[in-house]
Amino acid sequence: MNWKVKSMLQRACASAPFFGEDIYYALQKTFGRARKHDPMTWLREVAAMVAQLSAAGRQINGAHMMEVGTGMSLDMPIGFYLCGAATVATFDLHRYLRSELVSNTLSFIRTNPDAIRQVFAAVAIREILEERLAALSRIITTPQVFRVANITYRAPADAAKTDLPDASIDVHFSFTVFEHIPEDALIGLLTESNRLLSGSGLALHHIDMSDHFSHVDPRISAINFLQFSASQWDRYAGNQFAYHNRLRTLAYRRIYARSRHQILGWRPYLNDTSLKVLSEGFKLAAEYHDLPPEELCTSQVRVLSRPIRASVACL
Repeated sequence: MNWKVKSMLQRACASAPFFGEDIYYALQKTFGRARKHDPMTWLREVAAMVAQLSAAGRQINGAHMMEVGTGMSLDMPIGFYLCGAATVATFDLHRYLRSELVSNTLSFIRTNPDAIRQVFAAVAIREILEERLAALSRIITTPQVFRVANITYRAPADAAKTDLPDASIDVHFSFTVFEHIPEDALIGLLTESNRLLSGSGLALHHIDMSDHFSHVDPRISAINFLQFSASQWDRYAGNQFAYHNRLRTLAYRRIYARSRHQILGWRPYLNDTSLKVLSEGFKLAAEYHDLPPEELCTSQVRVLSRPIRASVACL
């Protein structure tokens, strides 16, 4: 799909006085990613995140978790439940969750248990995985998932202003969500995580810094949106369905520092195609002129962090 056509459709849905989210989902089912919902994609990402957390000393079995940005499905909370999470509270600014996609995931689990066993074999306790696979295989509705998997859904809700108790969360996580949040709101969100995370708690956030329109339009690169000024970009993507902050890695490091988070793991993914496009004379907006190519063309980064606790002076 031409990215400008998608932008126009998103803006139309965002401006609809009623049922804008329902209309957008209908379009996603017809033309977008909801048309090819593949739970295994998200379950594999869960397995990779569990492995990274375990390597950092944070086991998922028995952990209390909080997700920022639920989206349309519960694939990631379900994946963490299968790996032994005690609870998952998932927050979203908008109520995007679709029971149809949750039912699709439950159906996938019932018909593909061996594939799921293989994905989680190295990161989940076998007995717990089997017990929870069996539990999910017996249910079919979203309310049943909430009850059986101990998942709490908060939407619309602000993840920077939760009512969760202090030190009640062991893992604070998101997947391709931070890029949709303004810088000041990200600082507030990570600052709130400082209050929520337990003494051994960790934050793990996977950030997609690529132009998301390039995911549907192969004619443009992952840095296509860096050619536009802030006002120009706002005309294309200044709405709830398309907003992208376009922040680069240096900005995210600044955000973590201002939020008093110590970065323990930083996994950047450099986009070679973007580097090639840039070397061929791609024109950048003025605000990006002074950034090095590697900074501009890093399309994703996975950040593992923990709060910097204030030391207590000895009396």
